Amino acid sequence: MALTSAFYDAVNSGNVRRVRIMMQDSLLIDPTFVEFNAMEKAAKSMVGLYDVHDGKEFIKDRSLWNDEYMDKVMVKVVSNFSHERLDHLKEVVRYLRPVTKTVAPKKEQMGRLNYSSTQRSSYEEEKRRCQEQGDYLGAKIAVGAVIGAAVGGAVTALASAPVAGVIAGVSAGAVVGGVATSVVVGGGKK
Repeated sequence: MALTSAFYDAVNSGNVRRVRIMMQDSLLIDPTFVEFNAMEKAAKSMVGLYDVHDGKEFIKDRSLWNDEYMDKVMVKVVSNFSHERLDHLKEVVRYLRPVTKTVAPKKEQMGRLNYSSTQRSSYEEEKRRCQEQGDYLGAKIAVGAVIGAAVGGAVTALASAPVAGVIAGVSAGAVVGGVATSVVVGGGKK
């Protein structure tokens, strides 16, 4: 991961506060801490970057960790940039923002899937892919609802029901058709 020229400028000019803020921000931007580690390496010769820990205790109980607590630790780390506080902050970030691993598709799926192991498809791309391959559940349920509405309306009309009854039959048929399709498609194997 390439560091920005703004970061190198801050390091070269000795702007400790700016470097601390950029390093602290990187923990949220990149929860793998790869960028932080690169920044730490680039700034290792900076005088005054790290502080001695101020001795204040951290909340160890993870059940009390939330975004508000993380924000407090983020603010405090700028004024007390100690290794202990940074390690604690990393632990909190890792807990609240766990890194999800991208799993490479199996060989038999490679022809079917349209993405690499390093790039996840967006929702719209995945929806389009599913629509093209006929895997889009929403479309199947909609088709089932339309067919159900047609059948429900026809049955009600054949029974010589008034207009309100036909409308109710169409509505009921749509619901039943959509649910039935959902159960068949969702519960069955493709």
